[in-house]
Amino acid sequence: MTEPHVDRIRAQFTRQADVYARMRQTTDQKGLDGLVKLSGAAAGHRVLDVACGPGFLTMAFAARTAHATGFDATDAFLALARAEAERRGLANIEFRSGDAASLPFADASFDVVSCRAAYHHFPHPELILAEMRRVARPGASLVIADMLGAEDPAQAAYHDRMEQLCDPTHVRALPETEFRRLFAAAGLEVRFAGKSPLDIQVDEWIAHGGPSADVERELYAMVEASLDTDLSGLRVRRESGRLLFSHQGGAFLLTRPA
Repeated sequence: MTEPHVDRIRAQFTRQADVYARMRQTTDQKGLDGLVKLSGAAAGHRVLDVACGPGFLTMAFAARTAHATGFDATDAFLALARAEAERRGLANIEFRSGDAASLPFADASFDVVSCRAAYHHFPHPELILAEMRRVARPGASLVIADMLGAEDPAQAAYHDRMEQLCDPTHVRALPETEFRRLFAAAGLEVRFAGKSPLDIQVDEWIAHGGPSADVERELYAMVEASLDTDLSGLRVRRESGRLLFSHQGGAFLLTRPA
């Protein structure tokens, strides 16, 4: 990542760390356990969780493996993660700070490398994927989970504009076809690809970004404009008087060939 973008990420998530760490999507233990199971992580494995945020996936790995390392650019997230890991009594875990485009680990260091809910923040996702591949040992598993962008360019552009207004560090939600091209270009084998809707309450989503009052009004207008025509591809709807939409979540299990 470029240094100005990393600085924007640090500023945004330092300001919003506590709110983000309390989101249902961030703390969903069922989803976290599902990614750990998908990875095939075992008792003797060493795991790296890239862009770990407040560290909930890292901790789910630590509970089942020999050692887990969480890596993130935002020290405020890492402080929350360290405190929670200590509260849980996890001794086989560490959290380190830095840029995911230049991981400070030797080649072939990890049995599992993961990245959850972060690829939409990367200006050059191919660089992050190359680093994840580099630090994974031959035969290792890589797990990537993130929102998927629409395959329709107009819907994708509308959705990205919404996300960027809410959180200026959002770059682009990659569609599944682009993820698959990235994986093929990196020489990674796709062993599993799954999709499922992630229901999001609009007020909670806006709170996680913390935009100004003017931008918040613009966001509600954009969401409501998508109610009848699905301009965003997010299946915007009202339920019990509340606005909701659904991200299409994607989870990929990859292997670095031996």
